[in-house]
Amino acid sequence: MYTATGERSFLSRVFLNMTWALILTALTSLAIASHPPFTDALISSRYGIWIILILELILVAYLSRRIMVMSTAAAYLGFIVYSVVNGVTLSLIFLAYEITSIYQVFFIAAGMFLLMGVVGYFTKADLSGIGRFLMMCLFGLILVFLVNLFIRSSTLDLLISAAGVLIFSGLTAYDIQTLKRMYQSMEMPEEVGQKIAILGALRLYLDFINLFLWLLRLVGRRR
Repeated sequence: MYTATGERSFLSRVFLNMTWALILTALTSLAIASHPPFTDALISSRYGIWIILILELILVAYLSRRIMVMSTAAAYLGFIVYSVVNGVTLSLIFLAYEITSIYQVFFIAAGMFLLMGVVGYFTKADLSGIGRFLMMCLFGLILVFLVNLFIRSSTLDLLISAAGVLIFSGLTAYDIQTLKRMYQSMEMPEEVGQKIAILGALRLYLDFINLFLWLLRLVGRRR
């Protein structure tokens, strides 16, 4: 049965899960970046970084599709593993960008994320159409990004980064509204609620990480 208190409790659980996952990722990134032999090994390895990236894609795809049939403990464990693996990958940004710039962009991204979260929670407009449009834009963005790896256009790179920021800002509002409506429209026994909270946290985690990375590409100061 829907209650405002239950809704707030559910969304609080989602944000709590997202927060500890981000902290775990940040701590992993800092730990790896502070030990040059680890980052040197990642860079010098011919296939190491690609193996990690592929592992990330497999993990997030598996969690997104299977989380509702997994045990709650397994779902948490999968999210923990994904957060750590993503932290290993993100450790490389400390080699590419000035550390003060990384922190500044992180706080800017956090502010934008919170703002769009508030928009998604309080708006009365239906964002489902916008969400579908943004997902199509995301696929187009990935395609153009891959093409630009070969043509290496700095102007196109700037436009891609700006588009990435806009897309994931919009997806943040859409995902918040989706989670809110999901709680309002379905019965959630405790175990189901926990799993949906993990799944929702994973979606918001991905929104934030991508918003941060595209913003870093757009305005971050490179070494």
